[in-house]
Amino acid sequence: MPKYPPLDRSQVESILKKLHFQNKRQKASHAHWEGYTEGRRRIVTVDHLKSKKEKYGHKLLGKMIEQSGLSKEEFYSYLNK
Repeated sequence: MPKYPPLDRSQVESILKKLHFQNKRQKASHAHWEGYTEGRRRIVTVDHLKSKKEKYGHKLLGKMIEQSGLSKEEFYSYLNK
């Protein structure tokens, strides 16, 4: 298994919940999750793909991780917590 495997929407949302982010707004095919990282307010836009189990591409997943204010390693560390 790769160190950073592709993730699907349910996995990303699970990680955000563990980070105490909350789904604040749903607009069309996107949800806006709000939370705080190191005291700074963050908004993560989660794209709703065709199915909840469809995997995000590297670029889109990277953008969501960046928006969370965490490193890739930190974000993935919450995958199995």
